[in-house]
Amino acid sequence: MEEGSGRKPDENRKGRRDERPAPQPEEEDYAAENEEQINLFSRVMANALGQRTRVPVEPPAMFRTEKHQDIRMWLLTCTDYFGRNSWQLENEAQRIPYSISRMDRKEVPPFGLTYRRQMSREIGYTRQEGYEFWHVLAEQALRRFGPTHEAEKSLREKGSVKYRGDVAKFLMEM
Repeated sequence: MEEGSGRKPDENRKGRRDERPAPQPEEEDYAAENEEQINLFSRVMANALGQRTRVPVEPPAMFRTEKHQDIRMWLLTCTDYFGRNSWQLENEAQRIPYSISRMDRKEVPPFGLTYRRQMSREIGYTRQEGYEFWHVLAEQALRRFGPTHEAEKSLREKGSVKYRGDVAKFLMEM
């Protein structure tokens, strides 16, 4: 018998498999109050997480200087990606290497390598002021890979050519 309780030590554990003593009535009240608070907290968190405004966005496609790709559209998708995922690439100096890594093909690596070296002032390159800003990269990429006025003009002219029954004449105009 335990001293001062008047009960046998096994009386509180009767029917229990573990060795812990059965909870006392005041402990049961405390557990019930905590369970209510935990349930309230869970509902509040579920509601808050259910109303998230961040929608995950796919990274921009690789820019490969193909005829069907327009650097202006690629730059726009990069800008949208950075705006909607601002917590991943926090400043412009992080966005530039990421963007350059999304460029591919033989014409692009020399541009990206030179730009990165001028941005970071690597050996043999003088640092260019402003190269750490996104708008400067966009401007340089447009100059290098953007459509020329001649290409836009010929594309408009090509679209205006109509077939008028003579295949040879149509193909010559194209």
